[in-house]
Formats: sequence, C-alpha cells, structure tokens
Amino acid sequence: MGTDPVCGMSVKRDSPHRSFHDGVEYRFCSARCKTRFDAAPADYLQPPAVDADATAGPPAADTEYICPMHPEVRQPGPGTCPKCGMALEPVLPDLEAEEDDSEYRDFRRRFWVSLPLTLIVVVLAMAGHLFGGLSPTARSWLELALAAPIVLWAGAPFFIRGWQSVIRHSPNMWTLIGLGTGAAFVYSIAATVVPGLFPESFMAHGRIGVYFEAAAVIISLTLLGQML
Repeated sequence: MGTDPVCGMSVKRDSPHRSFHDGVEYRFCSARCKTRFDAAPADYLQPPAVDADATAGPPAADTEYICPMHPEVRQPGPGTCPKCGMALEPVLPDLEAEEDDSEYRDFRRRFWVSLPLTLIVVVLAMAGHLFGGLSPTARSWLELALAAPIVLWAGAPFFIRGWQSVIRHSPNMWTLIGLGTGAAFVYSIAATVVPGLFPESFMAHGRIGVYFEAAAVIISLTLLGQML
C-alpha cells in the first residue's frame, strides 16, 4: 500500500493512476487526484510544517482554497466561488485538523429558527380562512411579520451570493433563488401594504393574493439542502 500525495488516502500498488516526478513514481486513488498533482506537483510534495504542540483547528486563513466545481477558482482563505457560489475547500487539507464546519453550523441555525415560522406561514396561507376571527387583511399582515425574518435573515446568504453572481456576470443557482424569493416577497409586501395599487381582478378571498409562504418554503428547503 502507498499513500496518495494529494488526498492522503491509501493506494494499492496496482493503481492505474500513476505519475512520475523527478524520477519518483507516485500513485493516486483517482484520476482527479492525479490531474491535480500533475498540474502542480510542488504543492503536494512540500507540505507545511506542523506544530505538534498546536491545538488542532480549521485550516489557517492564508491556506489556498479552491472550488470543487471550478478548479481554476483559487484564493487565499475561505470564501465562496464567484461562478457557482459553493463554499471553497482547502487545496491541501490538514488530515490532523478538524474540518471547518462553520457554514454548516450557520445554515443549521438559520434552518431551525426559520422552520417553525415557515410552518405557521404555510398553515395561514393554506387554511387561514378556517380561522373565523382572523380577517383576510389581518392574515396578510401576520404572514408578512412571520415571513420577514425568514427571507431577510435566514435567506440573507442566498441573496448575497445571488447579488455576487450578478455583478460577476456569472448567473447560477443563487441567482434563481434570489430572484424568485425576492420577487415573491416584494410583490406580497406591496399587496399587503398598498392593496389599492392592484386591479379588482387580483382580489381573491377578500384580499390581494400574497406569496409569503412560497418565499419562506423555498428558503427553508434550500437551507435544508445545503445542510444535507
């Protein structure tokens, strides 16, 4: 058994993925690792010195990070890919260090805070007419109050990435999510605050139709997808 110099995994001697550098043969667990090694072998043959007394932690801020979907995207320190919006990963992961799961913990917190609010908004939108003491106008205002923290706080990372995709002329999934949820939320605010701007034909069940539940559900489901 040998060791893949790129990912550190054990590799069998009969692995078909091999490269020679300075007269030394290196074996790899996959063609992807071989390709990355061939592109910059020095990056993988000169690992940074490790302080045995240092406490394990996330990769240092000056570590080079790369997009798993677009290998040409590289930068020092963590961030998001300007093309697809995915979280960047360290080029040389430290096998002794703990994985940096700050994005996961952030999305998990946003998901669990938004989930109960989303469920309430959906119930109001789908079955609010069953609550006799709640007028259609009051339902719209209540949905607005419940959906606002979901869209403006829980969905904030999606709007930031969506805006970055626009200014970088690289539309992606975040562009679609930002436009969809943003349009639904802004339209619904207008329908709630100034319903007189809309023609009578827009009136349904005693109010102008709103889409707070659509924006809330999309954001909650996207958070769940990112966690998974």
